[in-house]
Amino acid sequence: MTKVTYLHHSGFMVETEKNCLVFDYYTDGGKFDNIDLSAFNGKNVFVFVSHFHQDHYDRNVIFKWKDMNVRYILSKDCMYDKSLENVTVVNANKGYIIDGVAIETLKSTDEGVAYIVHSDGITIYHAGDLNWWHWNGESDAFNNMIKKQYTSEISKIKGVSIDIGFVPVDPRLEDKYILAIDYLMQNVDIKHVFPMHFWQDYAIYNKLMGDPRTKEYCERIEKITKPGQVFKL
Repeated sequence: MTKVTYLHHSGFMVETEKNCLVFDYYTDGGKFDNIDLSAFNGKNVFVFVSHFHQDHYDRNVIFKWKDMNVRYILSKDCMYDKSLENVTVVNANKGYIIDGVAIETLKSTDEGVAYIVHSDGITIYHAGDLNWWHWNGESDAFNNMIKKQYTSEISKIKGVSIDIGFVPVDPRLEDKYILAIDYLMQNVDIKHVFPMHFWQDYAIYNKLMGDPRTKEYCERIEKITKPGQVFKL
């Protein structure tokens, strides 16, 4: 069994048989500090940060775990204390193996990277801010550039079978909020997909369910209703 905990915003914890994987933990000044540290007992802990933006990188919290058998995987744009051990700095479109966990990266359409992680027979995709950032009111040139960048990056994982995906559905994009998740689900085999980066707008799930574009894959979208929610897959 794999356990997924929704933490907040784009933050998730995935517990596999031997490993505990934390992605983009953001507590918003301690308001959503909801990781159960007992989950770390007896497991290797991997903390992933996709990029330096505050809503993805809570430096004041994650480095408190440095004495708990934690490996940190940071995008190269993240500032950190260079005296820390067990830190791996990653670049886009590269592959890494850290203590038996295979990690691949894609280049974000904003900052940093997206992660594809293989752990205990489970493949996980965390997009970070790799998103189809189509802003109504922006120039066609900008929006077309983002489309080209996004579809190009996703094309690199079209042959990958993904068990768990975490994908932005940012409501600030208005009617274009769905572009990234729709393109991904239409082109990549993903068993369970979790919306993220929706700024506590939990109605986004119902919006996705009511959108005709999700008809072919709506049963694979997980319903998030609150921070700390646990899913057993």
